[in-house]
Amino acid sequence: MTDAATQNTNVFDAGFRGISPGETLSAASIRAKNWSPARGDMPLPVLTLDKPALRANTTAFLDYADEAMVLLAPHAKTPMMPVFAKMLIEQGAWGATVANTQQLYTLLAAGITRLVYASPPGGTSGARHLVNALKPFPEAEVFVFLDSVEGVHALHAAMTESSGTRVFGLVELGFGRTGARTLDTAVAIRDAILSTDGKIELAGVATYEAAAVDGRDYRCAFDELFQLVNDAFSVIRDVSERGKNLTITAGGSMYFDEVIARLEPTARQGNARLVLRSGAIFFSDDGLYKRGLEAVSERSSAGRVAESIRPVLSLWAEVISQPEPGLAICGFGMRDAPNDQGMPIIRRAFRDGREIDMASPAPVIEKLNDQHAFVRGSAALRVGDILELGISHPCTALQRWRLVYAINEHGIVDDILTTHFG
Repeated sequence: MTDAATQNTNVFDAGFRGISPGETLSAASIRAKNWSPARGDMPLPVLTLDKPALRANTTAFLDYADEAMVLLAPHAKTPMMPVFAKMLIEQGAWGATVANTQQLYTLLAAGITRLVYASPPGGTSGARHLVNALKPFPEAEVFVFLDSVEGVHALHAAMTESSGTRVFGLVELGFGRTGARTLDTAVAIRDAILSTDGKIELAGVATYEAAAVDGRDYRCAFDELFQLVNDAFSVIRDVSERGKNLTITAGGSMYFDEVIARLEPTARQGNARLVLRSGAIFFSDDGLYKRGLEAVSERSSAGRVAESIRPVLSLWAEVISQPEPGLAICGFGMRDAPNDQGMPIIRRAFRDGREIDMASPAPVIEKLNDQHAFVRGSAALRVGDILELGISHPCTALQRWRLVYAINEHGIVDDILTTHFG
């Protein structure tokens, strides 16, 4: 999965987490080290990616999308690894998704030319920077969320000042975050796009379903949201060129089954493509997405694929102190691990490279400081033990790491993956 350019040019030293002082390594040379985080061969903490699990998740979800006759433009914001986005496209994904100008430019520069810009770009400033990102890539096919007449006018003005750029406009509907809230607003956005005389091409509708739930019963939230999406699509279809293939796009990670059930019939009847922007599902986790996938398994026929998705990321850390009975302090904290969707969980513990029995119930992470984790119920642990931890929320885990270490089926590091968070 290593990008050839990264493999040949990037070298990493002890300024990066996971590289021992005195070492200078590249993605090409790390395999020869035969490093295992479970043995403490690397300075901890480190974040690892299970390559066999990622391959299995990718195959399972791409196959499922193919069977369901939907397209995928996985959200690149989760790993911000252009090499991963390119790999997904090579394996059949329709495109990729981004959320801001830095992400857009990074993926365009990596050679990915079909992108969904899944956020309104803003007003004069945001639109200008978006158009500047597009200038070097005149052949790019970029679909932009638009949820206000003002946003359409700003984007049109920026494009008028820059000849040669093109944009496909998606009328965004939504509750809980961005998106037009009413059909009247959607019609006004549609008409504003049409008034650009093709500078912005009217291309369909977009939504993000998870934001609409926001504590509500998801079924009631989706009844309201997807009715609005279907109605907006209908008024756009009414004014579109005959035979034109429009786009309907939704998020589709924790509710991919609901998205397909509610929007695929509309797409099929309207000769439109249904594009899911599922991104974090390829990495999954031991918290937020685990719960989401379990819910999919319980409620729908998509249970088979939901049950096959496994967590890909592991955080490795050492027990560095036992200052009082029942409390262990580990050498990682909020700088290393997400906590916005729950604390990390302890999967396994190793002593001198061998897995140990943590007894039952297993110790738990009670709280995090910047660089320290507080573990309770830790009677089986000793200073120097190494913990493999599962995280909750892959997006906010990966954003903390410039390097992620890929491990093979034997738990040995055989690649260095670089992230591109701005």
